[in-house]
Amino acid sequence: MASSSVSVRVSDEVLEELTKRANEENKKVSDLVRELIDAGLKPGGKADDSAVMARVDKLEETIRTLLGAEDASVMTRIDAVNADFWQAHTALSSYLIKAIEAGAEARYFARLAAMYGLDIAHYVAQKTELGVTPKPLDKDEKNKQIGFYEKKCKEYAADFLNRDV
Repeated sequence: MASSSVSVRVSDEVLEELTKRANEENKKVSDLVRELIDAGLKPGGKADDSAVMARVDKLEETIRTLLGAEDASVMTRIDAVNADFWQAHTALSSYLIKAIEAGAEARYFARLAAMYGLDIAHYVAQKTELGVTPKPLDKDEKNKQIGFYEKKCKEYAADFLNRDV
């Protein structure tokens, strides 16, 4: 097959990476560049998976060497640990969602209880004659009291979360 020569400028870092990779694969830089261009021009523009798999195999070999294992049991243990972490992550996410829902419900009922408590305290505090209906608590005053309670609740929550366990 006839071929033509093309000159391409690349950064020093790219040339260094190409040289390193060509040395690892026992190839000339020009041959490696030609293969990469050919692979990039294939339909779909994807390179051959064999080079990627070779690098993955080399990484696995390095991990085994670092861990002092000669067999695949290390990778099996790593996969098992990853699965355990994923399972724990899923469970903790579920519990966190339930805790947030419970917190929202608790806040709603606490606010409702405070509103009813204010109304009851206000009615009890009024000295009225028998047969006279006490006046309800002024809406602005009630909102002011609820705002005060909510502020105190937030302060308590912040103090609680900042405590050393």
